[in-house]
Amino acid sequence: MTRIVIALNLFLLVLVPLGCGNGGTVGRDTLEEARLLRQSGNYVQAVMLFEEAVAHGDSQPELLLDYAETAVLAAQAERSTLYRQKAKQAVSLLSESYGDINPREIGELWRRLGWEMARNSDSLQAFHCFDNALVFDINDIFEAEWLFRGVYAGNHLELLAEIPDSLTGSTAADSILTNTAEIFLVELDRISRSRTDLREDILRAKAALLPHTLRTLEELAVLTELDRLGGIQPDARLRRISLLLDAAEEDMAESRRTLAREKLLEVWDSNFSGERIRSAYMLGLMEEENGNIDSALQWYRRACGVSPGSSSQAALLAAAKRDSLTYDYERIEQDI
Repeated sequence: MTRIVIALNLFLLVLVPLGCGNGGTVGRDTLEEARLLRQSGNYVQAVMLFEEAVAHGDSQPELLLDYAETAVLAAQAERSTLYRQKAKQAVSLLSESYGDINPREIGELWRRLGWEMARNSDSLQAFHCFDNALVFDINDIFEAEWLFRGVYAGNHLELLAEIPDSLTGSTAADSILTNTAEIFLVELDRISRSRTDLREDILRAKAALLPHTLRTLEELAVLTELDRLGGIQPDARLRRISLLLDAAEEDMAESRRTLAREKLLEVWDSNFSGERIRSAYMLGLMEEENGNIDSALQWYRRACGVSPGSSSQAALLAAAKRDSLTYDYERIEQDI
């Protein structure tokens, strides 16, 4: 019996330093074991040991860095929501108490975790990870990340703008959207033009953001480049044709007839009926102002022939012009 008691006392003497020594921290052997497990690729087991150390109050920056790095490795290896969230928690802890740790190391951890989130279609969390990475001075290595943020912003601008319900639909809300879009457009402009592999995606992201700004000429240039590269979608092509018409109208007002005619002819060659009617009508007006009545009448007739029975304003105006010029011709023939 005495031997049993002595053995129990010895056992407790061994356990007490491990569990409660040094102010409640886990022993050095446990941390060393965690690091060895990480080196051998057993990231999940290593994370558990690091978690235990942090839970016991050990918040040394070096330990938090090891914990965060291991958690990110575990997230990349396991590809599960659980370990991605563990990694986010670990990197967040490090971000709050990093001491003398190089901030770029923390930024790189956020960056790696962001791509892990993106690979698993968690775009919102990926966006926030990249947002956190920017706090830690790694702007110079961001390129694909700028693009990711720009694409996400183009698809979810209202979410990122965080417009209060009380402002929804107001001029103030439009102003907030504009300012938010400008932020991400600046980020997209930071990507080097030498990254031709990203060019089409950059243009698409800009095309989604620019309609929220007043930079219509830049938007037209972006859509034109995208169209020439063959990467434009039907809705973006329609937007480009509409912008071409608006630009042509401005050219006509400023007496830049050659530029206006070039734009209108491109619209006429498109396959959008409403826009073709409007371009033909505007070409007719230009010819009529130049005194080319025969040519003007042809354009008015073309406008009416695009979609017979159309009730659009351009179609009605073209029909009125056609009838007026036709009537004038008939009167002239009768007088002759």
